[in-house]
Amino acid sequence: MTAFKSLSSSNAICRAAWGRRARAFVLVSFPVALFGCGSATPPGADAVQTSASGPNDPAWVTNRPKLPPPDADRINYDEQTRTLTLYDLPGNDRWMVRMPGEMSGRAITPQHRLPADTELSQVMVYYARPGLKPSAPVSVKQIRDSGNAHSSLAGFR
Repeated sequence: MTAFKSLSSSNAICRAAWGRRARAFVLVSFPVALFGCGSATPPGADAVQTSASGPNDPAWVTNRPKLPPPDADRINYDEQTRTLTLYDLPGNDRWMVRMPGEMSGRAITPQHRLPADTELSQVMVYYARPGLKPSAPVSVKQIRDSGNAHSSLAGFR
């Protein structure tokens, strides 16, 4: 009877060891299955960046030195009136402009008129998010050039 007792006790030890291993496997694999192995991969350098950044940005956007630049195609510049027309930004983001010779930008309204005799390549437009870093700037010259590339004569008859 002692042989059966020792066999059943070693069998119980073996079952307990496998039970601990199974619990350890579940405890390790459950968080991996739930949260994944890592964060989203940032897009490459040649990927098109949009201005659709907001409070639910992925980590690769908020961990950059600057937020993505504004979408120059959505900003209009009228050369005759020297007026920038900016699109609406999400949340509490606000438009900023840095004029030539200024060290930092200043907040502007969605309709902003530039002074005469301003070098367009040196006027930088960007947006800022309170509590975070500003976006990468785009020059008014880039905005003007991007608008010219999309002009169409379809409206003229």
